[in-house]
Amino acid sequence: MIHFSNLPSKNKTRHISEAGTFFSELGIRSEQFKSLFDNLPQGVALYKMVYDDKDVLVDFFLLDSNRAYDKLYSSGRERLGKKATEYNPQIQNDSNDWMDIYSKVANLGVPETFEVHCRDTNEWYQIYVFSPKKTFLISVFTNITNQKKKASQRLRNQRRAKRALLLAEKRYRRFFETSHDGIMARDMDGKMIDCNKAYAKMLGYTKKELRQLSVQQLLPELWHEQRDKVVKKVLRGGRSIVFEREYKRKNGSVFPASVRTWRLIDPKGPVIGIWSIVRDITEQKDQQKSLAQQAGVLEKLVAERTKQLKDAERLAAIGQTAGMVGHDLRNPLQTVLGELYLAKSDVESLVDDSVKCSLLESISAIEEQIVYMDKIVSDLQAFVQPVKIDKKSFSLSQLVSSILETVMVPQEILVQIRIPENIPRIKADPQLIKRVLINLVTNAVQAMPEGGTLNISSNSDSEDKLFLFVEDSGVGIPDEIKNQIFTPLFTTKPRGQGFGLAVCKRVIEAHGGSIGFESQIGQGTKFTIELPLG
Repeated sequence: MIHFSNLPSKNKTRHISEAGTFFSELGIRSEQFKSLFDNLPQGVALYKMVYDDKDVLVDFFLLDSNRAYDKLYSSGRERLGKKATEYNPQIQNDSNDWMDIYSKVANLGVPETFEVHCRDTNEWYQIYVFSPKKTFLISVFTNITNQKKKASQRLRNQRRAKRALLLAEKRYRRFFETSHDGIMARDMDGKMIDCNKAYAKMLGYTKKELRQLSVQQLLPELWHEQRDKVVKKVLRGGRSIVFEREYKRKNGSVFPASVRTWRLIDPKGPVIGIWSIVRDITEQKDQQKSLAQQAGVLEKLVAERTKQLKDAERLAAIGQTAGMVGHDLRNPLQTVLGELYLAKSDVESLVDDSVKCSLLESISAIEEQIVYMDKIVSDLQAFVQPVKIDKKSFSLSQLVSSILETVMVPQEILVQIRIPENIPRIKADPQLIKRVLINLVTNAVQAMPEGGTLNISSNSDSEDKLFLFVEDSGVGIPDEIKNQIFTPLFTTKPRGQGFGLAVCKRVIEAHGGSIGFESQIGQGTKFTIELPLG
């Protein structure tokens, strides 16, 4: 880059007559030249080149200049008739480009354009130099400071935009790689484009392995149809969708997941696939299951508290216990419900995303269980009241089906129902009978922690009696406690209250029936209920 610096300011009172000679030789009168040059908006200067004996350019004189040029340099008129090395001694040290360019133009006769920066004024100039005659040069100076500033600003803006883009990409990549949720992109054919470490770890594969697998290979077969429907809905509607499904790990195990899916769009516009954020919700499901089990325990407690005791002392003791439990549980339940309401309000104010959706789902599940537990407490407080039977005619088959919708039965347990189609309709209190069966089915499920078979069957005889059987292949009941299982407040469970079977016995006997059981350690237990049909 060529620079002007340390321009000397010496008085000069005469013009070089060679300027007039130059224009006379070109056929132009000096007056014509001055009139033209003085009115040009660009600075114009006429130079005479100085060569050594080897015809090498070593210096140049300023023969004449116009007003615009003089405005560029406050000492412009004082330079007239002087060599460049006189008014700018550093020109040979730091600006040899001047000599090279001027020599080239003078020798070849080919014009040149270049830019210079004046450090004294901090301005930029574009210089156009040409040689109408050897040893003479004319330079035209145009101030391009504003253009330079604008160009510089545009460059800075581009650089800022690029830095912002790089920063955004860096932040995205950091989020992509450090997110605990699995993030994955697939093309329109279901092949993976990219995924983060969490997604690969979640499924037990390497990224390289995942790129070779289709999405169908990662889902249990029962979820294939759902996946196709979700993809079509996302591509058609354009909105993200949140749903649940199961994934299959490399080792064959299956886990539940919450998934948010939306369209993957190419920067140029077309849709090229789908994005998905996958969250393993095994812990959440376990918590929901635990909450449901706790609700079941509380329900069993209520049922056990409602047994009709023949012994007045036992009835009084259970009545006292019912009041205590009801009081001790209701106040905490109300507190939990109030805190949950506040938490739900805070969550609803969050930005819509998969985390908010998951939290709201969990809060909703907790709300349902709290309402259900509150109802159980209400039932518990009314424990001391005698059993009131509201007999109705109902289908036993339908009642059993509704019970299986209420009790959570693990996948490891096979449920078999054998109720003949011609079984007579039973006339009893359906809600009380349902409570008895819920207790028996719940006990059966808990007796098979490693899985097994649950059989529910029925038959009737000619004496207008109906028999209902609930049988499991669980751990069985030890002989030493068989005579106590219908006793109130007796239980072998760490969280049990000892009222479930006692309530079952009370309800069945209130209907004029009976209940008994058979059991062997390691082979399971079979409960038999006998009820009158009328």
